[in-house]
Amino acid sequence: MQQVVPYSVLARSYDHILRHVDYQSWYEYIVEVMHRYFGSPSLILELGCGTGRFGAKFARDNYTIIGIDRSLDMLHVAKARTFKKFSIFCADIRNFYLSTPADFIFSVHDTMNYLSRPSDVAKALLNLKDAMHERSIFMFDVTTEYNINRYFDGKMTNYEVRGTDVSWTNSFDRKRRIVSSVMTFTKDGKKVFVERHIQRIYSIGDIKKILAKTGFEILDIFGDSTFQEPCGESVMINFIVRKK
Repeated sequence: MQQVVPYSVLARSYDHILRHVDYQSWYEYIVEVMHRYFGSPSLILELGCGTGRFGAKFARDNYTIIGIDRSLDMLHVAKARTFKKFSIFCADIRNFYLSTPADFIFSVHDTMNYLSRPSDVAKALLNLKDAMHERSIFMFDVTTEYNINRYFDGKMTNYEVRGTDVSWTNSFDRKRRIVSSVMTFTKDGKKVFVERHIQRIYSIGDIKKILAKTGFEILDIFGDSTFQEPCGESVMINFIVRKK
């Protein structure tokens, strides 16, 4: 059994495992946020674009969008979705360069939670400022402790994808605020690969402090795909910010 880096094997099964996600409704929400806070952008940037589901939808609607992700394996899947004005490149969101500032930037599906230290979130935000102009808007989400406690901690889910069995187990260390997700890939009854994904759970207060330290102004904070304040049962918290 071989331990591999996150998303190196999962990339092939990712879209199948997350087939329950309503990407169209989610996309429509992101677009509405974009129009409310910026208007019509010339350039959109997605941080942590994964397999390119959102990028393809923006391109279909004739927007110019760049997606970045640090997983080459996820980008290999995304490559099949790049067309028209959708392009991708491999980079760490803590350290990338964009020659033209983006008008609207977004990072969803708990990408920011993968930055497991507050200092890493700060690095990503400080780096992002160089890819923004004075009117640029950044929308990002973080998953909540409620979500982890209700749907993930102590849970195991099994999938079958093209002859490979995938087992997904989750545990939450409340003291350290760390979620550990282990993906085990089994073929012909033998455990072949294991991926371990680590995420940190940030409170609204945690994120507010990091945004203040890195020079960002919070425009709004919403719960899930709504324009309402977060509540105790919110699964995701959306932050809409711009640099000061």
